[in-house]
Amino acid sequence: MIKCSKLADKRQMILEATEKLLAHYGFHGLSMQLVAKEAGVAAGTIYRYFDSKNSLILALHDQVICDVGAQLLAEYDPSSNLRSRFDYLWNQSWALFIEKPDLLVCKSQFERLPLELASSMSSAEEEVFAPVKKFWEEGRASGAFKTMADEVFGALTFEVCANLAFKHLAGKVNLDANALDNVRNACWDAIAADGG
Repeated sequence: MIKCSKLADKRQMILEATEKLLAHYGFHGLSMQLVAKEAGVAAGTIYRYFDSKNSLILALHDQVICDVGAQLLAEYDPSSNLRSRFDYLWNQSWALFIEKPDLLVCKSQFERLPLELASSMSSAEEEVFAPVKKFWEEGRASGAFKTMADEVFGALTFEVCANLAFKHLAGKVNLDANALDNVRNACWDAIAADGG
């Protein structure tokens, strides 16, 4: 079980520095010396909390997942209808990506980590995003959603949201409220069993 609490200490400063640097340099460009400098601590201090770069990245991933889960599911109502829940989750995702552009870059970096690290990250995601998994399962079981894997549902909905948020922030596409409604509706149509 992962702990989803932040500590106001050197460990937290190191994680925040790592998130910033991972977004800028990527996994392979990240070094413990860079993290130490960014966090304002001695390089040896990092090793009091993390025994390797890999353990540091895993701890950062768990924290980011906890932060995202807390914001994404803050007012999620599992008793509302499927469409209302979908709209809520999609809108929360959009707002989160727009408000925290470094999150988008870190998300991209996490997805490109070496396989041995990437395989260690799925348990944290499964735990934090269990309500989303239950949402997909309920939609399939009721016949409201197409019969597809959760990962496919995510790719057709939240990955679309993330990719468009990145393009919106980069100035490649301008999505006003009406355009966002159209995109969200298209994502719903992609997973709904009756096409809408």
